[in-house]
Amino acid sequence: MKYDVLESMIGIAMNAGNFVRHYYDNRDFSISEKEDNHDLVTDVDLGSQQIISTELSSRFPDIPIIGEEDKVLIKKEHAFFIDPLDGTLNFVKRLPFFTISIGYWKDNQPVCGVVFDPIRKDLFYARKGAGSYLNGRKIRVNNVNNGKYQLLASDWGHEPYYYEKNIIAIQQLLKEKFYLFRFMGCASLAICYVSTGILDSYWHYKLSPWDMAAGVLIAREAGVSVTTIKGKPFDLWQGDILVAEPELQKKIVPVFNSIQF
Repeated sequence: MKYDVLESMIGIAMNAGNFVRHYYDNRDFSISEKEDNHDLVTDVDLGSQQIISTELSSRFPDIPIIGEEDKVLIKKEHAFFIDPLDGTLNFVKRLPFFTISIGYWKDNQPVCGVVFDPIRKDLFYARKGAGSYLNGRKIRVNNVNNGKYQLLASDWGHEPYYYEKNIIAIQQLLKEKFYLFRFMGCASLAICYVSTGILDSYWHYKLSPWDMAAGVLIAREAGVSVTTIKGKPFDLWQGDILVAEPELQKKIVPVFNSIQF
């Protein structure tokens, strides 16, 4: 039997989402720390990754899988990139803003992406060249930005260097009186929110491939600009990302480029 990649990713993400939602409701899970005390992992992360990896492997045995909870990261240009629970700290603290994220890349380019929010049951997905969708409805960012009360979002990350750099970036952006800010704690969902126009922009100085692999395609197919923070071509392995409504991107990239740090 030949499986459709995107349809399989959607079903698998929803299965993992139901698993995560069960433990969010019942609170019966254990928590441990990774390398620093703000980067958590739960047995729900591990269980979700097991569900996703097992189902993907059974359907697509020739495609490598790169997941957040893997012990070793090996760079591959053809793989499924999975974040079994993006926003673990939010999940632990009962802040209902987390997702299951699965991206499929081939030849270092995104082919399919799925981001599932199990709390709101919002399913974002995209196939290269076929547009982006939210719960079956096509989404497209509004390219005519109203220029007022633009909502920019970011996250702090775990490394002091990038934490301090982000403070400087925000200070510079605050000089523009119409920019408002939010900090999300879940990159994949924030990127999708830019795709729907809920947010006008999202940036992050240090992310892993699985944080971005699905959202990048969803954003691009919705007409969102996806670059590095300095406006260069996006590279999944470089680590930083800026997603923005295209006209806004032109305004804020010079601000980021002016930062001396």
